[in-house]
Amino acid sequence: MSFSSKNKKGLNIDIIFILIIIFIIIILCLYFFVFKKKNDVNQIKSIEDAKHSTIAVLTGSNAENVAHELFPEATIQTYNLNSDALYAVDMGNAKYGMALEFAIIDYNLNSGENRLEFVGDALDEKYTGIFFARNEINKKVLPLFNEYIKRIKSDGTLAEIDKRWFNHGDEILVFDFDKLDNSNGTLIYAIDSTYPPYTYIYNNQVVGFDVEVVYKFCKEYHYGLDVRPIDYSGMLVGIKSGKYDIGGGGNAITEERKKSVDFSEPLRKNKMCLFAKYNKSDNENITFIQKIKDSFRKTFIQEGRYKLFIDGLKSTIFMSIFSILLGTILSFAICLLRLTNSNLINKFCDIYVSILEGVPILVILLLFYYIIFNSTSLKGEYIAILAFSLNFSAYVSETMITAIKAVDIGQWEAAYALGFGYWTTFIKFIFKQSLIQIIPVYKGEVISLIKSTSIVGYIAVQDLTKMSDIVRSRTFEPFIPILSVALVYYIFSFLVALVLNRILLKFNWINKNYNKN
Repeated sequence: MSFSSKNKKGLNIDIIFILIIIFIIIILCLYFFVFKKKNDVNQIKSIEDAKHSTIAVLTGSNAENVAHELFPEATIQTYNLNSDALYAVDMGNAKYGMALEFAIIDYNLNSGENRLEFVGDALDEKYTGIFFARNEINKKVLPLFNEYIKRIKSDGTLAEIDKRWFNHGDEILVFDFDKLDNSNGTLIYAIDSTYPPYTYIYNNQVVGFDVEVVYKFCKEYHYGLDVRPIDYSGMLVGIKSGKYDIGGGGNAITEERKKSVDFSEPLRKNKMCLFAKYNKSDNENITFIQKIKDSFRKTFIQEGRYKLFIDGLKSTIFMSIFSILLGTILSFAICLLRLTNSNLINKFCDIYVSILEGVPILVILLLFYYIIFNSTSLKGEYIAILAFSLNFSAYVSETMITAIKAVDIGQWEAAYALGFGYWTTFIKFIFKQSLIQIIPVYKGEVISLIKSTSIVGYIAVQDLTKMSDIVRSRTFEPFIPILSVALVYYIFSFLVALVLNRILLKFNWINKNYNKN
């Protein structure tokens, strides 16, 4: 049996083994997330009981601050999405949760039954407003905006906007940002795209209470609007650093936040409530198949949400491909520099590799976006490509230089004896032989890079994972969106690995014949 056929057989066995593992994981997921019902032994539900229990909250929100203040002895579980905090209580991962009153009501409406219930009276009440960065632009914009808010309060316009978004009606107003007159400039508007009805995505359009208020201000005062969907915590950081001009997403006006950003005039008052799982379910007779069908419909069909996944996949593929290409070129360049006899160049390369290998890619991404390129108009996708390329090049260049130096020095001497020059020897003989050691490790780094792109939501990039977050924030059902994203990443990584395996087999065949000769 030839070398190639052996590898193909081994590859087929690996595929079967991987598919079995995936099937087992899916069954476990179905058991833990769908079938298994978690029942708290202690059925008492009260504010007093919550003081020594678990409380789920949104990371960086006012709910988290209130929970730590009122329940210092409780275990506070933080989630990146408000919908995840609500779902955690519904599934029994936390006995209590804390969120705004309308969010709990919205969860029950989307579920089609009362799955969550309020515990006691509201614990806190605060007004919301729009974040304003302390920059030169907002010295002029903020007074105008506050004047506008006071006027629409007095003439009833704000009450109409409030009724449209918080009365759970069928009317969803969408906005054409491209038609805004930007003669007075363009405002960069960061929003939490997972926080309905303040700011969210509907039919692939940015909508919500905060969005309408800001849009109508810009239309009246001749400002353009560049909307950047981002995680809530990332929005606050971006406003503080001046990356964005304004930010919206049900921002509670607090004294602590006033130290870092300016607030607009208050828009509406919200009640912060403690909630728990509602014991009785009216839909216990719904079958598992019906639940899956309903979840699939909500995830992909309703509001054309499949378009969000397609757009997210395009962004993920775009960043992955260009990061791999640029990273590979940089890797080869660094490798060549490290083959020189210059101590200065080698020292520089060592420091470069050491820094990028020692700092997490997420930190590098945030550093590039919020500090190094903070004052530029460079899009998040391009900043992500640069960050991933540099990180990729550090690891792959190490693999290249190790593999090249592993080639016996006699190969160089033999080539020189035959009259070949340095570059001809390196390309035709040395590098070609080293590829056998480089490609397997290179494949692992490529797959790692593809998976790493899932963190770009931190810098306002709408990739596949971020689109899944947006859908989950609307459906309150994590199973189908997360499983779908996991499957897409697996298929993408598998296809890339398959291509690289084919290349490796080809080079193995070439080297085998080369050694025979």
